[in-house]
Formats: sequence, C-alpha cells, structure tokens
Amino acid sequence: MSVIISARNEEQTLLKLLDQVNRLQPLEIIVVLNGCSDRSFQRTRMCSRATIVHVPESAGHDVGRSLGAKLSRGDILLFLDGDMVIPVRQMSLFAEAVDGGVDVALNDLDHLLPPFALSDAVTRCKMYLNAVLGRNDLGVSSMTAVPHALSRKALERIGYRELMVPPKAHALSIMGQLRVEKAGTVNVIKHNRLRQGNTGAGNAMEQLIAGDHAEALAQVLAERQASGRLPEGHLQEQRRQMAAWRNAL
Repeated sequence: MSVIISARNEEQTLLKLLDQVNRLQPLEIIVVLNGCSDRSFQRTRMCSRATIVHVPESAGHDVGRSLGAKLSRGDILLFLDGDMVIPVRQMSLFAEAVDGGVDVALNDLDHLLPPFALSDAVTRCKMYLNAVLGRNDLGVSSMTAVPHALSRKALERIGYRELMVPPKAHALSIMGQLRVEKAGTVNVIKHNRLRQGNTGAGNAMEQLIAGDHAEALAQVLAERQASGRLPEGHLQEQRRQMAAWRNAL
C-alpha cells in the first residue's frame, strides 16, 4: 500500500498524522510538500520511512495527489491531507475496502450534512454529479474529499493526470465501470483547517470545486454523445444549461 499525503504548511499536524500512518505498515509513504514556508520539511524528515517530494510553489492538493500517485508503487493508494490527524482505524477502512475488491473507496459524509435545500454549493455540486452519473446512492461522496483510496487498476484506468481534477476522475471511474463505493466516515468537516481561501460564500476553493465539477459534467456529456446516448444538438443545449447552473452558484 502507498500512502500519499499532500501538505502545505502543516508543521503542527504532520508528525502526528505520520505516526498514525506508520501503524498501517504501508509499503511506502509519499509526502508532497506543496509550497511550504514553515517547518513541514524538517518535521517530515523525522519520519524515516517518508519519501518527501518538495514542490516550491503551491500547485494545490489535487496536483500533489496526482504527483504522488505517479511516483507510487503500491497496489492500494490511500490519499490523505496533512492538516487532518486521522486515527489509524479510520484510515484502514478505506484500504480494507480496496483490498476487498473496491476500486474507489470514498468518504461517506451524507449523515453529517444538512438537507439539499440547506446545503452549500460544493455539496450540491457533488450530489448533482452523482445523480447525473446514476449513482444517487453515493450522495455527496466524491474523490474531492479525503480520505479516499484507489486500486492500482483504477489508477491505470483513470490515469494519474486526471487526479488533478477529482470530480472528473470520479466520473471517469463510474463511467469506466469501476467499483466505486462508500467505505467509511471521517468527519473532515469538523477537522478541515480554515484558511483565507476556503471560508465565506463564493470563496476561491468553492469556485475551484464548482469549476472542476463543470469540467466533469462536460466529460460525461461528451462521452454520452460519442456513444450515441444523446441526440444531435442535445449536447450543446446541455452545455448551455450547465454553464447557467455553474454561473448561478
């Protein structure tokens, strides 16, 4: 198993997280330090098993995960963020799901969120994409959220580059007939570190995630038209509606 951790200025939590990860006894631990200006590098070096990838300028967590996936060797890939110290037992649920035959093991947050009418734009994006894909059972579960885990087969089918746009990778997994399931619940809502870019209505992170979902929906529509599942001219109308939906967020 390969554990891939993306981190930006997480000196306060990295060692605690790495301590939990070590208890999994993975094949490798890949830590992508993404535009860090604190002591994250020094802290990570204290974990002798960690392979450190230093990215001087911040490229985003998703790019970090993609890079870590490209470098990985394990049959199971577990993705974590450096700002969340997750107990080993909760982490293991995702790896165990993949070991049991699941290709994409997702975090189940459904019971932690309010009804659709009271949900934020990001939650609605996730629910809408799953509905379009015919997977209402997944609710808000998405590769946008950590923890999640992939099989090596899923990575090869999707391609590591597609992990830079998690909703698109999510859609490709389902359209590619991979086994995508909820694996466990980790309350990342409670533990998510608040930053300038992820707070307030219409914040930069919300806009990024909405744009990623629009890209995923465009991929779904294009593949359905190519397979003859959409009539001529329907794709253009669907893209117009999708643009209007995105602009309304």
